[in-house]
Amino acid sequence: MNETTPVVPRTIVIHSVGLLGGSLGLALKASGFDGTIIGLSSPAAIQTAKNLGCIDEGYGYDALSDAVARADAVFICSPILAIIECLEKLGSLSLPEGLLVTDVGSTKRTIVGAAREFLPEHVHFVGGHPMSGSEKSGPSAADPYLFQNALYVLTPPGGAPADRDTAFAAFLKRYLGCRHAFLDPEVHDTIAATVSHVPHLLAVALVNLAKAADDRLPGTLQLAAGGFRDVTRIASAPYAMWHDILTTNKETIAPILDACAQLLTRMRADLFDDNLGEQFDRAQRAREQIPSDRKGFINPLHEVLVVAKDQPGIIASISQSLAAENINIKDIEVVKVREGEGGTIKLGFDGQATAIRAIEVLGRHGFSAWERK
Repeated sequence: MNETTPVVPRTIVIHSVGLLGGSLGLALKASGFDGTIIGLSSPAAIQTAKNLGCIDEGYGYDALSDAVARADAVFICSPILAIIECLEKLGSLSLPEGLLVTDVGSTKRTIVGAAREFLPEHVHFVGGHPMSGSEKSGPSAADPYLFQNALYVLTPPGGAPADRDTAFAAFLKRYLGCRHAFLDPEVHDTIAATVSHVPHLLAVALVNLAKAADDRLPGTLQLAAGGFRDVTRIASAPYAMWHDILTTNKETIAPILDACAQLLTRMRADLFDDNLGEQFDRAQRAREQIPSDRKGFINPLHEVLVVAKDQPGIIASISQSLAAENINIKDIEVVKVREGEGGTIKLGFDGQATAIRAIEVLGRHGFSAWERK
């Protein structure tokens, strides 16, 4: 089988049509998929998804058996623990020969283990983790371009990809516009813990540290500058969203937290020995290796700095210029301003291509703007 040749399923079941499931359906439709997409979700989600064109047919979760009997592929787009429950239910059903089952969970070891345990051998399972998301949820937030240029990690149960896995990766590239990487499930979870899960916990700790300081020294949080907000932005995510991730990856997260604690202890000693330069230099060199033009485990906002005059309506003028070109601002902040002299406004966008377009549009309207690196 040619590795670049996608095998296109004719009937796809999307289990749980929320943000990811709805975006999957829209992306498939926008890319010319002409098969049937069946959604399984709550009645309200199904109605919204059908109205938006995410799915062709929609039913409640209790229609799982009938839906998968017609399916060539099943995408389980539920939260992690619900994915595991769905795999167990699938294992109790009479499943079509050669059915492809995949998921979108943020941790993989536990999910892949459940697939090994519950699914019969005539079903092909490959774990999936599309590294794209939004602060919004539900099918009403579905975006056909959510997966564009995102990294979509695939975790075959055996580690090495089979021909069916490479064909599936080609299908994802063709219809979602994403890049892919094959990883062992445990390797995936270790990387995710290092560059996503532990950073989220550290961001939560930093905000709580600042809040404790604010309780003792009122005004601390009010004086926190843009740098602190940048470092801790991810701490705004609700715990409900993180519960399943932390629960299913705690055995991997714990030793990385231990290593982090040891590093902080060393930094404390180096602080008094005036010996932190090496750590700063090493961190700077390492950070330069991180791609800034693609989505990864943590979805950054691509930021644009705009020089603006100090006059009424200047922010409205900037936002209206971009709105006229259908460019959505995800975040906005006045970085610094001097009365009568103007200052700098920071805009956040959800992709580098959007940021570059914003710079071009603002330039045409007389604003000096550039991408923040």
